[in-house]
Amino acid sequence: MTEAPANAADRPIRIAHFSDTHLGYRAMSKLDPVTGRNQRAVDIEVAFERVIEDVVARGVDVAIHSGDVFHHTRPTWHSLGHLIRQLRRLEAAGIRTLVISGNHDTPRLRMSGSAFSLLALVLPEVRFVAGYESEHVVWEEFNLHLDAIPHGALTNPDPALSQVVPGRRNLLVTHGLTPGVLVPGPSEPGEQELSPTLLDADFDYVALGHYHIATQPAANAWYSGSTERTGWGDRGATPGYNLVEIGTPGGPVKVEHIALPVRPMLDLKPIHGDGRPAEDIVERVMDQLRKLNEPEAMTHVELIDTPRPIRREVEAILRRESGAFVWSLSVVTPRSVLLPNPAEYDDHEMTDLRALFGEFVASRKGTPPYDDAFAQAFLERGDRALAEALEAGATPDEEGAR
Repeated sequence: MTEAPANAADRPIRIAHFSDTHLGYRAMSKLDPVTGRNQRAVDIEVAFERVIEDVVARGVDVAIHSGDVFHHTRPTWHSLGHLIRQLRRLEAAGIRTLVISGNHDTPRLRMSGSAFSLLALVLPEVRFVAGYESEHVVWEEFNLHLDAIPHGALTNPDPALSQVVPGRRNLLVTHGLTPGVLVPGPSEPGEQELSPTLLDADFDYVALGHYHIATQPAANAWYSGSTERTGWGDRGATPGYNLVEIGTPGGPVKVEHIALPVRPMLDLKPIHGDGRPAEDIVERVMDQLRKLNEPEAMTHVELIDTPRPIRREVEAILRRESGAFVWSLSVVTPRSVLLPNPAEYDDHEMTDLRALFGEFVASRKGTPPYDDAFAQAFLERGDRALAEALEAGATPDEEGAR
């Protein structure tokens, strides 16, 4: 570890706060042409690498990861290797680094092992706080005290407590949902709501993880957002990280969100298909795609009042023709219920539970309580829960292919 300048405890310090990298996330069936791996898994890794490149280039003093490092508690070798390579770049640059675990990183059973115990051996200069207890970390060279509260500590019967150290720069790092960030609705598996008493106003900066949209829920607290999107509920996110400058303890703090490029995620205008032949609907969608001119984008179009046979024909044609204009196109048709007649669906459709869930939410959008904010929050949480359930149910062969 490169020694910090002798006066680092007195001068302003810069901190890179990033979160929710979700290494190991995968979606869709498209493959990266170079590696043959799932393209979205590669996108997630590339996004994290861009964050690290930018952080190192800016020469920050401290890097903070506020949880959900991985998308699964048992990460693949690809995910582990990628994380190690990137964090070693922070080590080599002499950047003090703290990583806590989020709900995706924390085993459901406490006696289960964790990848972080191995990572702590491989990356001795990185401080990992990933168990079920909070830890206090002091870096004297920056006069910096960090109160690290991983997701596991939030699940204990006794509430997690935070504390500041007088005369020091004080940071709280934790992973959960602050009251009021999202409207009430179904929670993601393992999600913890943070007690308002935890977010002590005397902290100079509270580094939050879990919510994928960069936002400031309290005067001294910030979500950095995710480094990449992990579903259509994230389409309003601006992936990147927070660049934080802290001067004297208790003094003003400067926070800038650094946006970095990721694969675009765009909604097309919905198409009303009632009475229109499939060719007409296809042409209306294709016209939007031509004007969009985003060959790397994930896109999404809603077909309204479109009979099922017409929709199937539209989907088949678009599957063949849309690839010249966008990276992917998802076609969604709202329905009054999720599965009005299960026998009506073929095996392929029945396996696409996430698409069906999206259609269900779309069908209820605009009716109480499904206003735009509630619908987006409900879709985001439900989609993640389904993705995790489907991944958990993968066969051994599928697991080995990731």
